[in-house]
Amino acid sequence: MTYNQKRYIELLKRSEDFKNLGKSFYQESKDEYLELSEYEGAIQSYLYWKSRTLFALLMEKFVNRIISGEEFSDSFLELRQRLIYECDSFRKELASEKLKDFQLDSRSYGFGSLISFLRAECDNFSEDYQNEEFYDSIKDCFLKLQKALNEE
Repeated sequence: MTYNQKRYIELLKRSEDFKNLGKSFYQESKDEYLELSEYEGAIQSYLYWKSRTLFALLMEKFVNRIISGEEFSDSFLELRQRLIYECDSFRKELASEKLKDFQLDSRSYGFGSLISFLRAECDNFSEDYQNEEFYDSIKDCFLKLQKALNEE
């Protein structure tokens, strides 16, 4: 996806217009709704990417057994939630056009998928964080992230 700030702002305004009319943007203009969702996912991935070191350090603590699976999950979910709030503020700044000529970092594309996967793993193993499958899964993600970070 090629980020186009002007188009993103246009889609945000269209979404808000439908909302103010009491209509569903999805039902009224499905293609534009999906396009807006793609932009918002890319922005979220960008903000997660900006915090990649925090995610990597957290994963490293777990992989090195400095913290438990439960501590990892709690800290991961807390960090993710903080970034979701940050993302909302960032979107508002973009919509207000305070951030002129903003561009996404191309390295951030797809990073949100990793975060979504980690979230799913935390949810899947919430009853058994001691499970070696959970440990192996997080370790595998950590090693892949570490390799990507080393290539920067």
